Amino acid sequence: MPVDKEDKSTSNRWAQLGVLLLCGFCSIAAAQPRGIVGQAAPPWHVDSWVQTPPGAAEPEVGRFRGKVIYLYGFQSWCPGCHSKGFPTLQQLIKRFDGEDDVVFVAVQTTFEGYDSNTPAKALEAAKRYDLKIPIGHSGTSGKPSKLMRNYRTGGTPWTIIIDRSGVVRFNDFHVTPDAGYALITRLLAEPQHPSVQTLPTARGGQDVIGETFSKPSFTRWIKPKAEQSSSVETAEKSVIPKLTLYRWWTDGCGYCRDSLPAMDKLRDKYGSDGLRIVGVYHPKPPRPIDDAFIRGAAHSHGFRGEIAVDESWEVLRTAYLNTGQRAATSISILVDEDGIIRFVHPGPVLFPSKDPENAQENQDFAMLDSAIATLLRSGQQSTKE
Repeated sequence: MPVDKEDKSTSNRWAQLGVLLLCGFCSIAAAQPRGIVGQAAPPWHVDSWVQTPPGAAEPEVGRFRGKVIYLYGFQSWCPGCHSKGFPTLQQLIKRFDGEDDVVFVAVQTTFEGYDSNTPAKALEAAKRYDLKIPIGHSGTSGKPSKLMRNYRTGGTPWTIIIDRSGVVRFNDFHVTPDAGYALITRLLAEPQHPSVQTLPTARGGQDVIGETFSKPSFTRWIKPKAEQSSSVETAEKSVIPKLTLYRWWTDGCGYCRDSLPAMDKLRDKYGSDGLRIVGVYHPKPPRPIDDAFIRGAAHSHGFRGEIAVDESWEVLRTAYLNTGQRAATSISILVDEDGIIRFVHPGPVLFPSKDPENAQENQDFAMLDSAIATLLRSGQQSTKE
């Protein structure tokens, strides 16, 4: 039986209502992990700003360097945005009223319902919730949202929190008002650091970047043999470490054998500028093991530097393995002088190479090298100032 135009319109309205009822949190199906926690915040590239403070320049992440940024992604027709996202945004704006170092921005990141989630609707939402903050619109049919792509968001409502150094510290569907307040307060108390390029989130381990690396309680320390350590001592003599690179390794590990000499290259290059290299030996399986064996293993792997022993994997588990799903234990963690983790390589191998077959290993090493150079250079500038 034919359906007349009015029936079709009614059916469409009910279909849309069904979508709204089902879509409390509107998400995009994806095979890869979402979010870019621990990475430098990329540009927003918002299509249009429907509301900005009078006289203010067009908002962009780079303009707010030195401030904590709370970026809220929404869609006008998303029930979860109205039941959770906007109320949380309102509460946090109120709680940080008068705090100049916190910036709130909301962007309608449209990936569906393009006829409904329009710039005009975004402005309506701003008025409905009495928001005086910048409101933007990103994404139209045939022109996907660059903000969503750059930050690998999973849908709406979506919350992104960026620290004063320009590093993404939270990137997920929702944060409670109390959790958001606690995180922003903590980020305000942190010293401002230069941002460095880090590995993609999909590589793993990037979620601990920005966290505090508590003073490690290693089982013990082993100094290298005198004949191996002369150049190490010369490079590090009278130099206060500004950065410490911890590289976990073990005997019989081909990945460690390939990577440890590269750690020595970094020390030779940056040791006199304040880089400290620590080769953290962790036996597999965890067990007591004597110093002579560890020294021999280090020698066979071509490593001549300082060794810490993580006999029971206590530090490895606390700082890394217990904090998420991990693929390897032969990891590298770069920590600044404030005890903040700045770079993580999830293993198992990295080293410089001109061989095309080792392109990934070389790229990872170059990224770590660049991070070290940037952080040391920043530290030198701060000292001069």
